[in-house]
Amino acid sequence: MNPINQSQPMRTNGNGNGTKSVSVVSENTTAVAGNFNQNQIQILKNSICKGLTDDEFQVFLMACNKTQLDPFMKQIYALKRKSKKPDGSWGEVMTIQTGIDGYRLIAERTEKYAPGEKPSFEYDASGNLIEATAYIKKMTKDGTWHVVSCSAHIDDYCQKKDGKAMGQWATMPRIMLAKCAEALALRKAFPAEMSGIYTKEEMDQSDNGPVKISLEQAAELENMLSECTQAYQDWVYSHIEKTYKTSNWTDVPLEVYSRIKVAAANHKENEIVIENQSAN
Repeated sequence: MNPINQSQPMRTNGNGNGTKSVSVVSENTTAVAGNFNQNQIQILKNSICKGLTDDEFQVFLMACNKTQLDPFMKQIYALKRKSKKPDGSWGEVMTIQTGIDGYRLIAERTEKYAPGEKPSFEYDASGNLIEATAYIKKMTKDGTWHVVSCSAHIDDYCQKKDGKAMGQWATMPRIMLAKCAEALALRKAFPAEMSGIYTKEEMDQSDNGPVKISLEQAAELENMLSECTQAYQDWVYSHIEKTYKTSNWTDVPLEVYSRIKVAAANHKENEIVIENQSAN
């Protein structure tokens, strides 16, 4: 995006005088303020975007300029959510979000969008909702309209606590899942306009946090480790405490379970081989 200098006009205020674009400056970078004056920038940074770093705030402003959504009307907002880092640890990262109405507004402004038929749903043998499919229409360059559809699976998006659906996912799961499917279809049809921005419904599951090892799995690991050498057991427990800052298996991410299980089995097998070789 090319920087907008102070000589370029912005929106007109209530008394008819034009305001000018303002740059938000940090130590190393300059971000475009776009359609916001200095007072609005300060309000955004101190309230709606409180807690963002300077770089994150600049990225958010660019997203507002690109989508032309109004953060003061809650059409677009930035949230810090827990996310897994490359090193396997969990930390907070910014996600830029809108509602399904914001997505529809972006699509509407292209003048190549039309709503599709009502969403369809799929259920399992017990009547539980498992999938929703949404349909929209997009006009291509040759002037013809095409149906774009996408499906969303309940397990990928449902917000849960202690394994049970919560909030609106518990009271109106069809509507929530249909919104996710529609967001997927809209982003598929208009990737240039919507890339990097997600709807609230799509991100609800991010609040579920990492799944932990169960009590049954913890007991299984304890039994397996008890058959390994004491030195190996000490090493495993030391590694877990150092990496995850806990001595309780049920506070450790589930993904670790299979790794430790395989490693313990390999260690035990190697010890048997060594014992047999010594005996011979």
